[in-house]
Amino acid sequence: MESPLNTMMVIAGFFLSWLGVWGVIAIPLSQKFGWRPFQPTPPEQKLALLLPLYGIAPLIITVANRQLGQTWSDQGLVWTLGSALELLLGWGVAIAGLSLLLLSKRLLGLITIPKSETGSSPTPPSPNRLLTVLGLILLGLAIGGIEELVFRGWLQTQLELAFLPWVAAIAASILFALAHLIWDGRPGLWQQPGLWLLGMVLVSARWADGGAIVIAWGLHAGWVTALAYIGEFVRPLPVADKPTWLTGRVAQPLTDVLDLTLLMITAGLVWQFSGWI
Repeated sequence: MESPLNTMMVIAGFFLSWLGVWGVIAIPLSQKFGWRPFQPTPPEQKLALLLPLYGIAPLIITVANRQLGQTWSDQGLVWTLGSALELLLGWGVAIAGLSLLLLSKRLLGLITIPKSETGSSPTPPSPNRLLTVLGLILLGLAIGGIEELVFRGWLQTQLELAFLPWVAAIAASILFALAHLIWDGRPGLWQQPGLWLLGMVLVSARWADGGAIVIAWGLHAGWVTALAYIGEFVRPLPVADKPTWLTGRVAQPLTDVLDLTLLMITAGLVWQFSGWI
């Protein structure tokens, strides 16, 4: 096994290099937007800052791999004949799970949905909405792919060189959760336990996939797409007289017990279905 100290230095060097290169673009943008890290960031500003950050991630990983003598396949980026099915499996499980969760909360009276979204005579989807949905799918695939490559791929692999796999998973999931505070600030503290659990579920998806990150990528992409769609077109609101631990917080997924239960069920389903592909 690698030395834990050496591994920590490698990881620190990777993230400092990544942020340093990104800073060349991010600093002018932050001055333009008035953005400050660790404060709530409006979606349009977050997207403008995320695009260059995630765009350079593969380049930074490529350089790191050359220095470390590693390959993309070492970090789980493996594409085989069954990979498309695995990606679709993860995506479908994520979409179906969130849809059932939203329906369950609605039937249990835990959330309300604006009448415009629940009318008895819905209008056909407009071309603009269809284009928006397509954009959300592509955005989900991009964000999910990069975050899986970085956190469940590169980072998890480095940590497993020095620690037991489950210790590495805990540490990688903590870093994954903490990274969200850059954009969410103090309100994001409520999501930290859920984000950590989400990270653990995605690590388990990699293990279930024989070390590949394809199923985890599909899950992550599906969740990003579904949550973005729900936030844009459905906009559910928690019922005020219900406990927060059941309804969750406004615009903050993973802050109620039903959301966390869904994550654990998802992990079980992935382990069950992964053997069929």
